[in-house]
Amino acid sequence: MNALFQGAIEMRQIDKAAAITEINNLINWQEERKKWHQDKTRQKMAAENSSSSGGATVSTPPPGSTTFRSSDFGINEADLADLDDDDTGSDSREDSEEDANPIAAEQKRRAKKQDHLRRNAGEPIKPEVKQLKMLREGFLSMLRMVLAD
Repeated sequence: MNALFQGAIEMRQIDKAAAITEINNLINWQEERKKWHQDKTRQKMAAENSSSSGGATVSTPPPGSTTFRSSDFGINEADLADLDDDDTGSDSREDSEEDANPIAAEQKRRAKKQDHLRRNAGEPIKPEVKQLKMLREGFLSMLRMVLAD
C-alpha cells in the first residue's frame, strides 16, 4: 500500500495532502462508527436483559452461540442489519391489504421507516473520498500480480 501511495504521488496522480487528509478522516470515521456500534449493541443488550429479568426464568443460549460473530463468516454486521431492513418487497397480500385499508398500510410503512431511523440514529456519516479512488487501477494491477505468483 505504501508503494502504491508513493508511486501515485510521484506520478502526480493524487494530491499528497488531500490523500492524507482523506485517510485520516476515514480512520476517524471508522473509530467513531465502531464506538457507535458498540454503544448501540450495549444499549440493546441492556434493554433485553432488563426486560427478560422481570421475574421470568432466563433461558441459557445454546453452547457456542455467544462465540460466533457474523465477521467469522466474512459478513459485515451492518449488511445483516440492512437485510433485516430490506423487507420492503410487497406481495399480493400486502397489496390487497393496502387497497382495503390504506390508512393502516400507511401507518405500517411509517412505523417501518421510524424503526429504520431509530436504528441509524447517531451513526457517523462516512467522509467523502475522491483522491483514494484514483488509486483503484494501480491497486487492482498490483493485486493481480501478487495473486498470479
